[in-house]
Amino acid sequence: MILATLRRCLGLSLLCLALGTSRLAGRLLHPSRRRLRRLSGHQQTRLSGLQARLLNWQTQLQPQDIDKLTGVGTRQSALRELERLVDHNQPFSLIRLSVNNVKQINDTLGHAVGDQLLVALARRLMRLEFHRGRLYRLGGDEFVMLVIPPTARERLADRLRERLCQPLELEGTTLIPSISISDLHYPEHGQEPLRLLRRSGIALTLARKARDGYHGYQSGLDQHHDQERIMLRDLVSAVREQQLRVVYQPKIRIADGRVEGFEALLQWQHPSLGLLQPDEFLPLATQSGHMPLLSDWMLEHVIGQMAAWQALGRPQHVAVNLSAADLEDVDLAKRLVGWLNRYGVDQRLLMLEVTEQTVMRDPGLAAHLLGELREQGCQVAIDDFGTGYSSLTQLRCLPLDVLKIDKSFVIDLPHQPEDALIVDASIDLAHKFGLQVIAEGVETPQHLALLAQAGCDQAQGFLISRALDAENVTAWLEEYQNHLLVVSARPNGTLGG
Repeated sequence: MILATLRRCLGLSLLCLALGTSRLAGRLLHPSRRRLRRLSGHQQTRLSGLQARLLNWQTQLQPQDIDKLTGVGTRQSALRELERLVDHNQPFSLIRLSVNNVKQINDTLGHAVGDQLLVALARRLMRLEFHRGRLYRLGGDEFVMLVIPPTARERLADRLRERLCQPLELEGTTLIPSISISDLHYPEHGQEPLRLLRRSGIALTLARKARDGYHGYQSGLDQHHDQERIMLRDLVSAVREQQLRVVYQPKIRIADGRVEGFEALLQWQHPSLGLLQPDEFLPLATQSGHMPLLSDWMLEHVIGQMAAWQALGRPQHVAVNLSAADLEDVDLAKRLVGWLNRYGVDQRLLMLEVTEQTVMRDPGLAAHLLGELREQGCQVAIDDFGTGYSSLTQLRCLPLDVLKIDKSFVIDLPHQPEDALIVDASIDLAHKFGLQVIAEGVETPQHLALLAQAGCDQAQGFLISRALDAENVTAWLEEYQNHLLVVSARPNGTLGG
């Protein structure tokens, strides 16, 4: 108690001293004309020198150290403190957090309310005891705390949210801050201040994507981040320099084993990272706005390949995936039909696959575009069925021909009764809607037999074939004709029966 009182007295004394010094400095920097006239030439020269030194000190003490909006330290002062702690080999935790809903508040309630939210959150952060004043705003919606000694990670996010995410009354509106949190430790996670800040930023990016909004830095994250940065840098070059390639995975009719068509899958032969699969670079392309470029390249390339097979007398049905950006492109149907006409490919040979997630960005626009393409003769399939949140709504509202059961329900089909029930119900429901059903992830004869028993129409997976290079498709077709995969199905069977 006595110590706390002494601290308060010392703080007030320092504040009074600072205010007095500030007023004195102000008088020296801006003296009245009357006072200047009283000074001799020698005194005026000395005053000018003193004013120059005061301005220099003032410049060093001001804006770069204190954030103008929140009153906490700036990025520059955080870096200086990091350097000091590292120089003294002082272990610490670096806790970095961002306010997720500031942009939404700025857009709906105005930037003034968004700024008030940041100020209120900064005040709550100031009241936390464990950082002992080592609190900084990095800019935008991000803050950093340096904690000595290092804090344990157990329940870190929960403890911070309990203190920071209580409701706030701002401009007559109750707001609840939503935050993402990352942390790392010195010296375990790095020795250089800039690298520590960078690594905390990498962890924070993952925290924003995490279900619980928290991610602790782990070794190896840098490598993944650097790979993403390289891919992002090289995406345009991938198209220009013909680094992209398309492979084709066969689909068969379960009833007689005959080939029904192929699904086109995009790969990237990167000059330094090697062969990249779709799930390694397409999410990044979606986030960065590169998907329209990749989609146009792939659609035209696939249609050109279909024309080549057609010229050999072996026309093939091919399915191509559309992204969310494609479904918002009002000119896509016109370009697609133009490519089909230019290459002389029958529209009925092309199937366009969409996922529930891509449709949900703008269901109305997606339904209109898919309806337009279907009127032109293309088939439409809903992919990864059952993994979204509105499967039944999409069946009712979208112009569909085919339903594809996601491989996550097929892989454990022989061992998971719940998956068997989902697959059985999905097939029955799709047939009642007049849709064909394709099951992905068929890897064993047992998978195929169970799907045949449930009345599934088509199968796709490693049991039939891995994805093939375009030049190997016709040879594979010739070879496959000699050993068709045929399974006898129980009439009107069910997986549960």
